[in-house]
Amino acid sequence: MTIELAPALLSDQKVIENLWPLYVYDMSEYTGWGPSAEGRFDDGRPPLDDYWQRDDHEPYLIRCEGELAGFSMLRRYPGDAGLWDIGQFFVLRKFKRRRLGREAFRLSVSEKPGRWLTRVVLGNTGALKFWRKVIGEITNETYSLAEEIEFDAKMHFIRYEIKG
Repeated sequence: MTIELAPALLSDQKVIENLWPLYVYDMSEYTGWGPSAEGRFDDGRPPLDDYWQRDDHEPYLIRCEGELAGFSMLRRYPGDAGLWDIGQFFVLRKFKRRRLGREAFRLSVSEKPGRWLTRVVLGNTGALKFWRKVIGEITNETYSLAEEIEFDAKMHFIRYEIKG
């Protein structure tokens, strides 16, 4: 299985915007977000513009055998330019449990040595299990896990370092 992480160009922004409601829907199980009055799982325009307007944000498309499979949105963490953050990471259900997420994560971080952060919504035990496994594999189990508050929401914060 060939997995590719390709930089998302400005012309790809609409592709990620089209995937966004699927991501929001998947997250609604843990966040309590509901559909709009029109029955859509989006809140208007997704908060993605920074990924194409700021040098410290990097959007990527995930492809499997050339087929669109998701996205990986990386950024420098607000308030700490020395810390990379998995801002958003989404794999279409069709590709889950096929090791695609693991490889897409490895590709996401492999070219960026340094300190990293991955945040997981409380209650999303499946995602927490996934992230602990893949981060543990790539860091030889050297990561920290803590509950912290971000924007009035308590989340799991996984901190780790990617060696160069």
